[in-house]
Amino acid sequence: MRELRGRVALVTGASRGIGAAIAEALAAEGCHVALAARSQDAIEKRAKEIRQRYGVEALALPVDLGDATQIGPLIESVVTRLGRIDILVNNAGAGIYGDVASLRAADLRATFDVNFFAPVAAMAAAVPHMRSQGDGVIVNIGSIVGKMAQPLGGGYSASKYALHGASGAARAELKSDNIAVVLICPGLTDTEFAAHSRISVPGLEDMQGERHAPLRGVPTERVARRVVKAIRRREREVYITLFDRLVVLGAQLFPGLFEWGLLLATKIRRQRFAQSMQE
Repeated sequence: MRELRGRVALVTGASRGIGAAIAEALAAEGCHVALAARSQDAIEKRAKEIRQRYGVEALALPVDLGDATQIGPLIESVVTRLGRIDILVNNAGAGIYGDVASLRAADLRATFDVNFFAPVAAMAAAVPHMRSQGDGVIVNIGSIVGKMAQPLGGGYSASKYALHGASGAARAELKSDNIAVVLICPGLTDTEFAAHSRISVPGLEDMQGERHAPLRGVPTERVARRVVKAIRRREREVYITLFDRLVVLGAQLFPGLFEWGLLLATKIRRQRFAQSMQE
């Protein structure tokens, strides 16, 4: 899929952050884009800006990806209104903070609904259309913590591990249909993701906003440019930075040393979380 002009792409979680940047980057390449997210006002504003800036079709499709019954109609709406679906970007994600042994089951299920079950359902709905077209690219936005443990973020890591496994299997299953499955593994990115994370800590279950990321991370535009490049090349797995790749490699090659680092990171993260709750 070297030529993207005229293609139709659906990007979930497109109201802000990585999803918004990917939608704009694809539009800049001449793609018609459908932006899906819960925030109707935000995606309508972005869709209007994209139409004016790039002269492509841009749809705003409000959807709650935590509700599986809305996903099939979302795909059908894209096909009905834009004629086809060439690129599916499963970007929408939900964060969760808390000890694995203390996570509320309802919080964990809600995280998996968005991070795992929604992308799988979207693939299931999009694949028949891509098969009939004879081509397609599915992009699943994973994470480097889907390759290694994350202290106090085990629920989120587990959901990304699951997505990574499904992506690898689907890649092999769909190759004969000329449908590529691209897994993107970003590291720390400069978004508001932490601020919107679910907190599953006894006594704090109704709160959101883990405000203790130690670094800002890479710009979302950098992630988006790399995603567009991966779509063109139909790559298998993509890391955004060399540092991300080396961290994952180090965790695999030196598990004892990595575990020591996790213990230190857990201590520091608990301190930051406690401080943020006092602010």
